[in-house]
Amino acid sequence: MWKKVLGVGVVLIAGIGLAIWGAGPKSVATSDDGNVTQSKYYKELKQTPTGQQTLANMIVTQVLDKKYGKEVSNKDVTKKYNQTRDQMGSQFEQQLTASGMTPQTYRDSVKLELLERQAVKANTNFSNAGLKKIYKDYEPKTSASVILMGSKSDAEKIVKELDDGQDFTELAKKYSGDSASKKNGGKLDDFDSTSTKVDPNVKKAAFKLKNGEYTKTPVQASSNSGYYVVKRNTQEKKPAFDKMKGDLKNIKVDEVMSDQDQVNAIVGKELGKANVDIKDPDMKNVLSKYTEAAAAQAAKENKK
Repeated sequence: MWKKVLGVGVVLIAGIGLAIWGAGPKSVATSDDGNVTQSKYYKELKQTPTGQQTLANMIVTQVLDKKYGKEVSNKDVTKKYNQTRDQMGSQFEQQLTASGMTPQTYRDSVKLELLERQAVKANTNFSNAGLKKIYKDYEPKTSASVILMGSKSDAEKIVKELDDGQDFTELAKKYSGDSASKKNGGKLDDFDSTSTKVDPNVKKAAFKLKNGEYTKTPVQASSNSGYYVVKRNTQEKKPAFDKMKGDLKNIKVDEVMSDQDQVNAIVGKELGKANVDIKDPDMKNVLSKYTEAAAAQAAKENKK
């Protein structure tokens, strides 16, 4: 979430719109040695990537807010904002400062992402066939434990000890290199197939096991930082398809949101409907990544 928001949020600079268009004094700064006028400031700002992206984000936010703003409440923005702040803890304020953001501009970027999500949802085809494919691949909430070792041979020694009847929890506490789970006997936070906080190779291995089983062959970490021995503790029963439809739609939206080209194409489609007309010739191309993505998507669909 944080990385994605930074991509749009770092350029949502508070007050730029007012400084450029309007409502303030003719000079944005004065000194005994001369003034910085609005026109000079605007001329300099619009030449920068920051200035151009700021205008693009202002336009996109305005267009999407007009159409989807009712689905994105202040409560939704605050909830998403607080989730990121709580996840990052003491690093949150430092990250904001390092990225040139304030709490308000970060909130603005969160709102923009939520508006984009609503646009994606409105422009996504949720066919039963597509949802059933997602349902088939979906793995429900799973509890698993791991022991992370530095080498494959060390992990194989752990497997042998388990085969000889040693306790998984005690071995994890004694040997595991995964500091986050070691103190809990290797137990990870519960996850399903949509979770992003668990090594994908660990997830894949856990889903293949039966409850109580552990991997007989060590599982290489996706980061190449060692080898896991994975044990599946339990897995919830997958709900019936009809009961999961809402969740399956959210999974589909998440898939689209992870593809920035698709998101840009959808936003470009919405911008086209809004008849956006940029008056300043130097800023004509600020929306090009959206319009070009929408054109490419339309051409692709026409070939089908």
